[in-house]
Amino acid sequence: MSSSNIYQSVGYRSGNIGFGKKAAILVVDFQKAFTSKESQLGGSKLITDAVIKTKSLIQKVRKQNLPIIHTVVAYREDKQDMGLWPQKVKALSEVKLGSVWAEVDDELEVQEDEVILTKKMPSAFFNTDLTNILISQGVDTVIVTGCTTSGCIRATTIDAFSYGFRTIVVKDCVGDQDIKPHEANLFDIENRYCDVLSSEDVIALLN
Repeated sequence: MSSSNIYQSVGYRSGNIGFGKKAAILVVDFQKAFTSKESQLGGSKLITDAVIKTKSLIQKVRKQNLPIIHTVVAYREDKQDMGLWPQKVKALSEVKLGSVWAEVDDELEVQEDEVILTKKMPSAFFNTDLTNILISQGVDTVIVTGCTTSGCIRATTIDAFSYGFRTIVVKDCVGDQDIKPHEANLFDIENRYCDVLSSEDVIALLN
């Protein structure tokens, strides 16, 4: 029996979450620390490809005037706000507030009305204003893009679901360092928390 059949046989993925009344696009950590080949954390083809797909998606979404929110992870120069995460991922300690590594990738051409949130931990919801921003704009559906699939995407997806947002992860608009954790985490979150769709399907449904 395949993994998919095993999950379904015990009751996972009983149905789809679907779209609600208003969606927002959340672009998680497509910043130069993760997208630039010059960064220790960057250079993954999966992430590079996902940036290009996300660019195409948000260009179409901008025409519909839906909220687009970007996140970046970055820390103070004195490292007082780092917590324990850099002990597991040392390269994060080089991602300083105001540095080039904390900038959203130029490909995405962030617009003036698009919010950029700075976070310190994997989830885009943890100790940020994201929940308030979404609620204030009447958003009930969060479309998740960004990186990495096994880290910040997974954490953000679980929190979005936990806060009661309909959560859609765009499978060709998220990326990771390696294909195995990327695919395994997409499989798992689709069975437990969210819908996983292609950017083509998301665009069609938004239209």
